[in-house]
Amino acid sequence: MARGRIANPPELNEARGNPGKRAKKPRVADIAPIAGIDAPKHMGAKGRKFWADVAGYITDSRIVRVSDRNILARYCETLADYVKATRELDKQGHVYWTESAHGKMQRISPHFLVQERLVKRLQDMEDRLGLTPASRQQILMRMAANTQTALPLDTPRTDASPAEDGIAGVPPLPSDPLDFFTPAADTRH
Repeated sequence: MARGRIANPPELNEARGNPGKRAKKPRVADIAPIAGIDAPKHMGAKGRKFWADVAGYITDSRIVRVSDRNILARYCETLADYVKATRELDKQGHVYWTESAHGKMQRISPHFLVQERLVKRLQDMEDRLGLTPASRQQILMRMAANTQTALPLDTPRTDASPAEDGIAGVPPLPSDPLDFFTPAADTRH
C-alpha cells in the first residue's frame, strides 16, 4: 500500500492552472503505444515474421510503449528460434542413438536442450511484456494505482545493506570484500 496523499489526476491539475507556480513535471514522451511502429532495423528476417502478429496483440493491451520496441524485437527473434528448434525436434525426435566403446545408448537431442533454454527466455520476456494473464493483471493493477507507468523491464536494485535500513543487530557490510571472510572479534563459535 502506498503511503502519503494520493496524487491528483493530471486533468485536475491542468484545470486548476498551477496556482503554486511550481515547475511542472515534464510529460513522458513515451506515451504513444507501439501501434504502427516498424520493427527495429537491426532485427533479423526470422524475427520480422513474428513482429506483426506479436505487436498486433500486444498493442491492443495498451501496456507496451515505443521504448519497449527492443525487448519486443528480442522476444520475436527468440520466438523464431523456438519455432525453428521445435520443427527440428519434430523431424529428428527428442533423443538419438549413439555408439561408443561401451555400446549403444540414447542421448538427448541438442535441439531439445536449445528449446528448453528458449522456453525459459520466452517465459521471462512474456512476464515482462505482460503476455501472460497473471503478469498483465499485475501490470494493469500497478498502472491503475499509479505506481508503474510502463513495463517492469528494469529489475529493482537492492544497493542498501540491512544496517542502512535500520535493522538492529545486523552489522554493516565491510567495505573491503576480503574483510568479509575474516571473523569478527565478538563472534563465538
